[in-house]
Amino acid sequence: MTKSQSTIAIILGAITGVVLLALVGIALYYSSSSPSPSSPPPQQATVLLSPTTEPTSSTATIPATLTPLPTETLQPTLTPFPTPTRAPITTGKIAFASDRGGDFDIYVMNTDGTEQIQLTSDPAMEESPAWSPDGSRIAFISDRDGDVEIYVMDADGSNQIRLTESQDFDGDPAWSPDGTLIAFSSLRDGNSEIYVMNTDGTNPVRLTENETHDWGPMWSPDGARIAFVSERDGDAEIYVMNADGTNQTNLSNFAARVDAENPDLVSNDKDPAWSPDGSLIAFTSDRHSVLSDEGIDTLNTEIYVMNADGTSQTRLTHHMSWDESPSWSPDGEHIGFITSAGASDWEIFCMDVNETTPVNLTNDPANDVAPAWSP
Repeated sequence: MTKSQSTIAIILGAITGVVLLALVGIALYYSSSSPSPSSPPPQQATVLLSPTTEPTSSTATIPATLTPLPTETLQPTLTPFPTPTRAPITTGKIAFASDRGGDFDIYVMNTDGTEQIQLTSDPAMEESPAWSPDGSRIAFISDRDGDVEIYVMDADGSNQIRLTESQDFDGDPAWSPDGTLIAFSSLRDGNSEIYVMNTDGTNPVRLTENETHDWGPMWSPDGARIAFVSERDGDAEIYVMNADGTNQTNLSNFAARVDAENPDLVSNDKDPAWSPDGSLIAFTSDRHSVLSDEGIDTLNTEIYVMNADGTSQTRLTHHMSWDESPSWSPDGEHIGFITSAGASDWEIFCMDVNETTPVNLTNDPANDVAPAWSP
């Protein structure tokens, strides 16, 4: 090779090297500025600021799961009788006697205990209200004329009229279902006996005649029989007789002696009240009084019910107190009565026939007695 040829070869090699270096630089430039297909695009973190707080952590907070609280199972609590539950579901009115005004007067109220209205206001005693079958009148007793007699008034308290005129006690008025007669008890013949009279007080007729006392007459719904109380067997028992006084029969027949050491402490049944359909008789009894070693410990009365023939005698109330004077609601589903439970006075309560939890109706510090359900 000549010297000129060598020079040309050197120049061509230098040019080729420069070109190669340029190509490598271009390749490196594009490789550094272009994103990789497998890499995600670059993102800028964003921090949200609360107006009044510092920036929060970017760590996510998992919200708590709201789980309902387990239902608490309440243990039954023994509370003193009575515990009001609900008002009786029925219609009509209840007449009763109360001494809240200083002496006993006749009042009337709704069957839930509301709207208690005074009907009599004589300074004497008025008790034992009894509704006429049509609900237009109320018979009652009063000593306003010097001795206890039977009176009658309109259902609003007006037109008060005296029916009996004897010199002795006349009480326990009860209307016959047809509204033509009033049965009552009287001491006019020496001891308490059962009588009937016209609703104007005329023509009194004696139905019972015993050496012991008979009282508390109540007509059966069909008017064919009269239930009453008699002591002829040594203690007070529930009897029944025909409306003319015949066929007098002991129904309750529970001649138990409360204390064997004391002949005077015997069980007593009283206050008969027919159910509206005539199939049952509610009554009061002290047959389940509690005895101690020293004798009588707690003499208390309870409400019972039995079939109209005296069978299936069943206790309805179970309280260490006095429960008396049952009165049926017209639908036969409820019984009103009086109790001394938890207080020093008498109050009127109502219970369902198939339940024993009563509802307090009067709840007055005075004595409220003798409930009588209107027809």
